[in-house]
Amino acid sequence: MSRSSGGLRRELAPLGATLFTAGMIVGTGIFAAFGAATNVAGTGILLAIALGGTVALATGISAAQLGVNFPEEGGAFTWARAFDHDTIGFIAGCGYLGKALVSVSVVALALTTYLGQVIAGLPVHLVAFLAVLAITGLNVFGIELTSKLVIGLLTALVGLLAVYAGGAAQAIDPAQLGPLLGDKGVLGVLAGAAIFFWSWDGFMRTAIMASEIKDPRRTIPLSIVGGVAIAAAVFLPVAAITLGVLGADELGRDDTPLLSAAKRATDWLFWPVLAAAVVAALGDLLGILLTASRVALAMAKARELPRFLAAVHERFRTPHRSVAALGILSAALVLFFDLRSLIEVASAFMLVWYLVTHFAALQLPKTKRIASPVFSWYGIVACVGLIVSLPAAALLTAAAALAALTGARWIARRTVIA
Repeated sequence: MSRSSGGLRRELAPLGATLFTAGMIVGTGIFAAFGAATNVAGTGILLAIALGGTVALATGISAAQLGVNFPEEGGAFTWARAFDHDTIGFIAGCGYLGKALVSVSVVALALTTYLGQVIAGLPVHLVAFLAVLAITGLNVFGIELTSKLVIGLLTALVGLLAVYAGGAAQAIDPAQLGPLLGDKGVLGVLAGAAIFFWSWDGFMRTAIMASEIKDPRRTIPLSIVGGVAIAAAVFLPVAAITLGVLGADELGRDDTPLLSAAKRATDWLFWPVLAAAVVAALGDLLGILLTASRVALAMAKARELPRFLAAVHERFRTPHRSVAALGILSAALVLFFDLRSLIEVASAFMLVWYLVTHFAALQLPKTKRIASPVFSWYGIVACVGLIVSLPAAALLTAAAALAALTGARWIARRTVIA
């Protein structure tokens, strides 16, 4: 196996990278964010999901162009710095790490919320805390094992969701699928897309982990486009069936809508859906920590985070200290916060990261682009639209955190200079 200059191995080939990307996208989002997004979009949720998919694809194309030109770990943090925008890169990196910390907490809480449907009196926050710590330990063992686990979990998840779709289809009421724009119109669709957009996250992780991808110029674009296509083929049918069974009002109030739809359709479907939720959560937890630790590694190498986080394990070739730090912080979050508020904050952090990705893609000279800049401009406009559609509290929380971190960085640098 070849190694990158940073000590990580190039291990993911095109097929594995595409399935890995799909496994990164198709996960807990359809279980955890679906109800919250439908609450604001109504029956416009299907259009909201599709809209988010187009933004994901455009952002993925921007990321692919950057990943093939800068095949190193770090994503938008590294890409912005390549064009001498260090502060913007720092904001992007903090946004991604913030999104990762919150997302791990969301996924762990979604897992235990579903388990709480069958285990009476389950201490949801404590079990979520322990789950995050367990997955953190597993992430130390390297990308080869982790990617195989993610692909295996994706296969199981798609199979279980296919069982759900087949069993629940007979309970659909077609009248509950419309109108397409929902009762709240375009603004409701945008708000729903902004909240559900967190579920599309994962499509650009091969670009973030470019130093671990074989033949990145070919593999990264294929993995992103293929992964988004597979995710769309799963998200839209599952969402349509669930909406048709429950209706928008009931679905919007429910934090476990697929379980509710399964129980309404037929009793035995409850168990495949519960298994699917567990499988999805495990895959997401693995993938989020995997890629976030690579961003932390890049930031530590650049001395934007404490240098000790840049260590790479001699045997497993993983940034084990970054993995451990992110895992411990995420585990702490699940003890104090609830599901829906965290999803909205995660989306705000994530959209900042995507904006910087598009900005960096536009800096590429024409000779190094593999697609039209139209994709990046569309992504910027769409991301801004989704950002302003998020709840004000989520935006303020994310903005305050990024402003505080950027201010602390400025003070630290001024102190060193003085």
